[in-house]
Amino acid sequence: MSQVEYYLLFLKRKLNDIPFQVWTYKHYQNERNLLYSSGNKEPLSPPLHNCQEETTTFRIKKQSDKHLIFFYYPDGNQVCVCIYRPYIVLTNEEIEYLYNFLSLPLLKEIIQEKDIELNNVIDSFRSLTSSLDLNEVLEKIINNALKVIPAADAGFLLLYDHSTERLIPKSPVGFNQNIYHLKMKVGESITGKVFEDGIGRIFNSKKGLFDEMKLNNISKENYYYITSAAKKTEAAMCVPISIDDKRIGVMIIHQWYKKKVLVEHDLMLLQGFATQAAIAIQNAQFYSKANQRLIEITKLSNQLKEKNTLLQKRHDVHAALTNISLQNNGVETIVLEINQMIQPSVSFLNVLDNMFYSDNSIQAPLSIYEIKKILSNKRQPLHVEIIEQSIKKYFLYPIYNGTVLLGCLIMNETVPISNSDQMTLEQGCSILALELLKKQTITEIFYKKTHEQFESLLNYQDAHQLARQAKEIGLNASSHWVITVFEIPNYSDLQLLEIQIHQLISKIKKQLQTEEKLIYGFNNKIIILISIPEPDNFNHIYSIFQSIRKGWEKSDNPPFRGGISTIYKGLENIKKCYDEANKALSYLANQNRTEIFRFEDIGLNRLFLNQSFEEIEQFINEIFSPLWSAHDRNKDLEKTLLTYIKNNRSATKTADKLHIHINTLYQRIKKIEDLLQLELNNNEDALRIQLACHLRETYHHLLV
Repeated sequence: MSQVEYYLLFLKRKLNDIPFQVWTYKHYQNERNLLYSSGNKEPLSPPLHNCQEETTTFRIKKQSDKHLIFFYYPDGNQVCVCIYRPYIVLTNEEIEYLYNFLSLPLLKEIIQEKDIELNNVIDSFRSLTSSLDLNEVLEKIINNALKVIPAADAGFLLLYDHSTERLIPKSPVGFNQNIYHLKMKVGESITGKVFEDGIGRIFNSKKGLFDEMKLNNISKENYYYITSAAKKTEAAMCVPISIDDKRIGVMIIHQWYKKKVLVEHDLMLLQGFATQAAIAIQNAQFYSKANQRLIEITKLSNQLKEKNTLLQKRHDVHAALTNISLQNNGVETIVLEINQMIQPSVSFLNVLDNMFYSDNSIQAPLSIYEIKKILSNKRQPLHVEIIEQSIKKYFLYPIYNGTVLLGCLIMNETVPISNSDQMTLEQGCSILALELLKKQTITEIFYKKTHEQFESLLNYQDAHQLARQAKEIGLNASSHWVITVFEIPNYSDLQLLEIQIHQLISKIKKQLQTEEKLIYGFNNKIIILISIPEPDNFNHIYSIFQSIRKGWEKSDNPPFRGGISTIYKGLENIKKCYDEANKALSYLANQNRTEIFRFEDIGLNRLFLNQSFEEIEQFINEIFSPLWSAHDRNKDLEKTLLTYIKNNRSATKTADKLHIHINTLYQRIKKIEDLLQLELNNNEDALRIQLACHLRETYHHLLV
């Protein structure tokens, strides 16, 4: 027989046929339960009340036709025995006995609940310590908190973020996504206040909960987020999460439906759980930091291994390419060796010699002009796209010596370039730069030696010596010879000028196929001594020179001018050829023209080659200045004189050309003679005028 059945049997025997009812009330659940009813009486709802202020163990209340005996137990629990008689049928001793009897099942139920509670706490602690992943730990904290406090329906954590100085929501259960927008200041609302003072709080009414939120100045934004993220909250409980004396956050649980009244015991239980949760959070944070450090150390270790591998490969690549360079196998061999080391294939454009090197027969995807244009403001390697029939991607690795572009490695970028391949390109560029500079130095030595040989030919003493010297350098002294001198007049960077002279010589050598020639660079000039089997063949060479000049200037290179001598038979005329070429060059310089000009085309102007432009200008002004009026230059008289002389002093042709009457022409000629104080019929005066007009036409572009 159970204890409940025993005290019910006790009441039945004492009360005989008197009807009675037994009601129980659990304060924390806020509910009444009819345990037993005898007779045919309707179940009543006894006026159970708050017994927290009661000091006795029981109290008897009399009504018209019945007596109510209230038994008061710890934690606010009550039992009410309703006896339907207007007088008391039980003695005080029997009531005391009944009180003790009724307390036994309540105590047993409390013990069972405490056992369940303890098991939940132990299971929760075990669950918290089973993981070191911070996000997983935070999620377990809330789920287990709801197990420890079964009356709660939802909850979330707020952890303090030092960077924003706000409490940030973590691992919400029972809330929608709006909860993540919540950002609480310290001291704001319930959670901020609990974090600030470290005191847990219970709210068993919706009014009390929202009044406290407003009392602590919750912002409009946070109020919206918390109310829109939660259901209709009936009760809540909030506790701080602390490690020693340092608070790291708060935990709050909500009750959507009134299952039970939250009491101080629940608060203490949640606070104890929060303390263990803080330790779990700290452990997870320690693990996360340690794991992050391990990841960083592992990453650094892998980077060091990769760098060590790259350094070793750099050493191997440098050693291999240096060995090839020391063997004087040339640029092409170095490029082929680089192609053996990396994928995809690499090509090299030698800007100095305008040569393209590749391990296959493909054409250069970019010209020197295009590469210079792309790299005009860029010194570092870069990626480019060329749109032809399809989009092709290339990786350009330029090689510079100071400000001068020596060459460029070109990789067809079908796949991303690895660090290893990029390192190989770096080493390849260094070796190629050294190789090109070495070749440039050798070229300079060659030019210097060639210049000495040319000077020796110019200063020959006799025909036998000249023939012997010519034979030593592979020239036939009896052939027809012509000398061309090219000059780059405008330059500012001597190093760049040296490269440009070399590039121009490379172009000339490439297109000038004649075997007997001597060509070299000297300062800003290029001297070319060419053997011509037949004088008539020179027109072809002249056209080659013109083509080179147009292509050179079209590629955005500095303009150059050239002077060409007359063709002479026999090398003994070399000095005359050289002088004529320089005179043709001087003629162009005096007129500030950049073109290629033959000495024989200078004509009458060769008489003035040794005259400065200032002297020529003075002579022209002396002749024409009397024709200029004080208020304006009289263009009619000057134009008439120039046209008259150009038409070989024919009055009819001049009048027709000027569209004037012939009498008007005669009047103008007379006025010109008066102003110039000469007579055009006088041979000496006519010669002066013809010479002045000729010089006026020749130097018109330089005259102000």
